[in-house]
Amino acid sequence: MAIILWGNISNIWAQNSVAVSLNKDSTQVNSLLFNNTSNTLNNVFNEDLRDSANYRFAIGFDYAANSNAAPASMLYGLLFGNGINQKVMDRADKRIKKQLLFEDVMRTGISFSAKLKKWDGTIFGSYNHRQMRNVSAGKEAFQTVFYGNARFEGDTADFSNIRVYNYIYNQYTVGIKKKFDYGNYQMQFGFALSLLQVINQQEIRTNTTKLYTAPDGEYLYVNYDLTFNNAKEGASKFGDLNGLGPSGDLNLAFMNRNKWKLSFDISDMGFIAMKKNPTNYSGTKEITFRGIVIPDLLNFNGSTFDSLNVGDTLRAFLPGKSTNEYSLFMPFTASVVFSHSLLHQKLVLSAGLQYRYLPNYNVYGYVKANYFIKPDMVFSMSAGAGGYSLFNLGVEFSKSWKYFDFALGTSNLIGLVAPSHFTGTGLYLK
Repeated sequence: MAIILWGNISNIWAQNSVAVSLNKDSTQVNSLLFNNTSNTLNNVFNEDLRDSANYRFAIGFDYAANSNAAPASMLYGLLFGNGINQKVMDRADKRIKKQLLFEDVMRTGISFSAKLKKWDGTIFGSYNHRQMRNVSAGKEAFQTVFYGNARFEGDTADFSNIRVYNYIYNQYTVGIKKKFDYGNYQMQFGFALSLLQVINQQEIRTNTTKLYTAPDGEYLYVNYDLTFNNAKEGASKFGDLNGLGPSGDLNLAFMNRNKWKLSFDISDMGFIAMKKNPTNYSGTKEITFRGIVIPDLLNFNGSTFDSLNVGDTLRAFLPGKSTNEYSLFMPFTASVVFSHSLLHQKLVLSAGLQYRYLPNYNVYGYVKANYFIKPDMVFSMSAGAGGYSLFNLGVEFSKSWKYFDFALGTSNLIGLVAPSHFTGTGLYLK
């Protein structure tokens, strides 16, 4: 049997097999050779079961975050309500040139894989609880939210082109993969289908939106074009169907046995539709407020507009409230990875590119080197840049036994050891 715990925080797994020896004269495919060649941990398509393994059971947790300006400790303060150090806030403010960009992802769940001998393929299924957050906002919006609008006295703060997304959902997946052997060359094809059960989702979008603060705070003038969709606020029961949707994963790989491997992956390609009790706020208007204070925008939610202490006349200029259904495409990921073994399979070099369907996301590129200290012991180093992050440096150590594999690593070592200075973080234990 097999037990797995995978992810950027933890991953422990086992299989009913013995480690495959690295033999330069062997023509047998080494199933362990390319199992640690992704930026963090390979997905189910790129991670092979050992030749003698028939099935595997997995339990896992996965978390990673990146930003172009906000230090990791600032993220921790927001997520866990611990407050934000003023120096850390000032550091983020200085780093933002035009926009603040941020993303984080979390996954925790279980999976099962089984080898189909007659068909010479693998079938798998999984349940995962997933969370994703994404923020894209201008520098002046950041300064107003974190410092207040006093610094814009007699001036205008630009809130245009803000994009904020929050996804919390359950994912139920079934899939297959199969290899085709053409002698020296092999090809693998795999796909998976998922049902997405939305627990919580918020979306904030602005077009041309500006806030003018009169001298001495005498009045505020707002010119806004705002859309705020809310599927569910706060905790939700496990079985609630606030929204549903499908998604799919696709894998195509080519390899020359133990010499090289080229993989193409598309994951989370799908959409979700919010149908149960959604709330919408939208409007394109101009309004002047006198004698009121801007609410706490760090805790922006559906009650923000209702909490404004204004008269009925002014309230008519606030965004209109409705309960319309709405749909969103999921932030899919596309990646390509090429790996090549050298020194009689003692060294594996990999290079990969990754794109995520997020606002202003740059293609993330990385290189990784796996060195086999022993046939069952690997030390890895990686370097990458792109996405929302600065330069990332990663390290990893892995060890295999008869039934278990273990790996400890990070794709963002600098952010892990210096969270108050570096943007982003990542850690995994396998």
